[in-house]
Amino acid sequence: MALSIRALSGTPVSLTLSSLVVASLASMPVMASENGQIHYPVGVNTIMNAALPAPGETGFYLYNQYYESTRLNDRNGKSIDPDFKAEVYAVVPRLIHTWNEPIGPFSISSGIILPMTRVDLKAFGRKDTSTGFGDPVLSPIYFNYVNSTGTFFAYGGPEIYVPIGKYDKDRLANNGLNYWTIAPSVSATWLPTPRWELSATLYPEFNFKNKDTDYHSGNSVTFDFDVAYRPLTALPKLKVAVQGFAMKQYTDDRQFGEDVPGGNRGRAFGLGPQVSYDIAGVGAVLVKYQKEFGVENRTSGNRFWLELALPL
Repeated sequence: MALSIRALSGTPVSLTLSSLVVASLASMPVMASENGQIHYPVGVNTIMNAALPAPGETGFYLYNQYYESTRLNDRNGKSIDPDFKAEVYAVVPRLIHTWNEPIGPFSISSGIILPMTRVDLKAFGRKDTSTGFGDPVLSPIYFNYVNSTGTFFAYGGPEIYVPIGKYDKDRLANNGLNYWTIAPSVSATWLPTPRWELSATLYPEFNFKNKDTDYHSGNSVTFDFDVAYRPLTALPKLKVAVQGFAMKQYTDDRQFGEDVPGGNRGRAFGLGPQVSYDIAGVGAVLVKYQKEFGVENRTSGNRFWLELALPL
């Protein structure tokens, strides 16, 4: 959500709303990335991904997500629990500030994310509910660039997930994942015309071991994207888009110093529509939906989002 260009942006470069919702389903047996979860909320960056507040400005972002699933898939994409059900409600505020002093052609920004979730989970004959804080995300430095015509944006920088969210290894539902993750990401946005927008984010995650379970989740990478268009000259603030994500775990899970049988590598794809509307030229509101498909070693379901961006 780039307030500086009057649009709703997606993540660190508008926001990387990390740790939003999916960091919550834990303690399920033999699933990828320790119970099929990663820190990054796949599909969050799907509009003006590379836009951050202008120098000297601070942006406030509020991300709301509802995720529902009735499928827990194995490595062949087959359901392994016919009675499985998961619901995750997430409310995630984020602050990003861009400093006045640039470094060469780059502006410097910093941010913080504080996810709050409610997890309702039924799996393998057990039920559990947990409400609380997830793992907060620190974004110490983003290097961001805007060309002279304001038609191309890019940024890169690390995000650090701090494992202090609500977690109990003996519970089925958790709000945090209980391990550190470092996630250097790169985003870009191109506005070929005033009505068209193309955006993408590449988001790798490098995980540390969960000391309570001795489980080391494999590393993964997510690609978020959107193709957006302003269809009505009478409503120039309205934008519609096709957006989605692709997530792939590329190293095996490990526990007790050994590779988990089969590797438990997760995979997921999502696609859906999106509608956004600029607010008074300084913020934006967005709604979107993503249907998951091609899922392996993870839950498969539907994601509903409501996002808001405003200056402070």
